[in-house]
Formats: sequence, structure tokens, C-alpha cells
Amino acid sequence: MLRLARIHTVVAAIAILAAAASLSAAPITAMSQDSPDKKEVREYQLTTDKLNRFGSASKAVEKLFNDYPNLEQQLSAASQNNAGPNTIAQSAAAMDKFPQLTAAIKPFGFSSHEYIVMTFALLNSFGYVETKKRSPDTPLPLTVSAANAAFAAANEARIQAVLQSLQQ
Repeated sequence: MLRLARIHTVVAAIAILAAAASLSAAPITAMSQDSPDKKEVREYQLTTDKLNRFGSASKAVEKLFNDYPNLEQQLSAASQNNAGPNTIAQSAAAMDKFPQLTAAIKPFGFSSHEYIVMTFALLNSFGYVETKKRSPDTPLPLTVSAANAAFAAANEARIQAVLQSLQQ
């Protein structure tokens, strides 16, 4: 079974940008603040078309990281925020500092902003579905919509295939 912790560098680099700690799929209580970023990730609609385009865009980003080994470190440095977790907008601005990254995802219909949101909508939804298997009482996190959880459950094999293709 695929574990989120094993996802390839491409997704990890985007996680650096989008401050995984603030948007994680861990259960969030009703008392937690529903930030605009959490709301945006939750409201982003996952579709088969977006999943297919995401897989292709992520492979293009992975190729860049392989071709330019320092790029991931540069992206990480550009996304450092001492004031706390980055917002999606801050993460997108950091990614936009690297035109080769935005050029890699643009042919697949993604802006850096949407690519980051898609990454978290997909990973949070998939992570929730996987967690729910082990702990059926796990509440739906603020970053996951019921529709996206249903999409992830119905497309689990396809999502695993996309994520595994990034590990090769």
C-alpha cells in the first residue's frame, strides 16, 4: 500500500511550498479555524480530468528536478517563511520565481496556484480515505469535502498509480 510519506520529491517540494502542517489531512476539530486556504482546498473539485493532468504536470516537474538537481533546494529556500506556514498565495509566489516550473505545468492547464491547491486537495482527500480504513470514526477534516473524499475512494487505484509513477 502506498504511504503518503513515501511520495516522490515532486509532491514533497510542493508540500514545502504549501506548508503541509497547516493543511494536513489529520483530523481537525470543530474548534479549529477554517482559514481561507483550508476552505479553498476543501472547495476545490477533484475530477478525473484534473487527476490525469496533475499526473502529467507532476512528471514534468519531476523531470525538471532530475535535470536541475539544485532546483528543489532553491525552491525550498525561496519558500521559507519565518512568520509561520505559507499561505497558498505565498507558495504560488515562491513557485512563480522559477519560470521553468510554471512553464512545466502550464501546458497541462495549471497555474502554480491551482497546482498547489490540487496537490493538497488530492493528498488530503486520499490521506483521509486511507486513514478512514484504519480508523472508521475519523472525522472529515476541514480540508476535505465529502465529494472529494468520495472521488478519492472511487479512484483510489488511479490515484495510487499517479503517485507511484512519481516515485520511479
